[in-house]
Amino acid sequence: MSSTLQTISHADALPDDYLVTLPQLSDIQVGGEERLKYLQGQLTNDLNTQSAGKLMRACHCDAKGKTWALYQLLALTDSQLLLGDTAAIEKSLPELKKYAVFSKVDWHTSERVWFGGAGPYLEAWLQNIAGQLPAEDLTYTQTGGMLVVRYDSPTLRYLIGLDEQMAAQLLTHMQPYHHCHSLWQMLDIQAGFPSLATQTSCEFVPQMLNMQALDAISFTKGCYMGQETVARTRYLGKNKRASYILRAKVGIQMAPGDDLEVQLEENWRRGGTVLSCATLSEETWLMAILPNDTQQGALLRSKAQPDVVFEVQPLPYSLENKG
Repeated sequence: MSSTLQTISHADALPDDYLVTLPQLSDIQVGGEERLKYLQGQLTNDLNTQSAGKLMRACHCDAKGKTWALYQLLALTDSQLLLGDTAAIEKSLPELKKYAVFSKVDWHTSERVWFGGAGPYLEAWLQNIAGQLPAEDLTYTQTGGMLVVRYDSPTLRYLIGLDEQMAAQLLTHMQPYHHCHSLWQMLDIQAGFPSLATQTSCEFVPQMLNMQALDAISFTKGCYMGQETVARTRYLGKNKRASYILRAKVGIQMAPGDDLEVQLEENWRRGGTVLSCATLSEETWLMAILPNDTQQGALLRSKAQPDVVFEVQPLPYSLENKG
């Protein structure tokens, strides 16, 4: 594979075919006969309602309701696969396993390599191996060493998990279409999917990350870690923040945990916290925690680079509670 990755300058320049390597994603496989019972007491969603072949989102919180990690759950034949941000998993996993000694549960971190991609050239390669691709949004297929998840937001694309041998084959096949990770990060931001890093893990309750809007919280299941805070945030209206999409018409680097400022009369004050950043050559996209009364079109600036102004973009979903 060429050492030079393709880049794009603008969100409107999305290529027809692309492949992105995603080292920022990792997965945990949880096996054992009591895996569902154990995870039910740790995660925010109701695993008893999970459908075969349908991705489920959930949060792992501490006892105070702060979110260690955001997971995508895939029910495999003999295990649950928990897919999430590598940095957040490193903080989440010791906490997630803390009480597992009392249950018939086993844990495995795989050597699976994750990619994101789209386009007819990629689809042809996947179909040649898998026979079929997921037919609907947030569904997945498993064939041997391959997992394929379909996303329809903000445009049709696939998340692909492969063993090392198949990963090498895919990289060779898609060599002309290999792009930098900012492309996939931008699409996740445009879809309103938050992510957590070392700096932001265990800092925010799930509703600040819009997880109620992404069907990642059940308000009717039994007890789980952090449930009291998550329920109180909903029923008592305690939450005053949410995650928003922002865009600047210049390419800059920002990191998770960086501060955004909002203007108040003649002064600027702290207005938000960056969750994720996608930097293109001519624009920058952010997912950031802001006050939940923030309006579309509102302007904020980078504290570290005050000449760079971001405009709040529309979210692709309602922030109303689900579950």
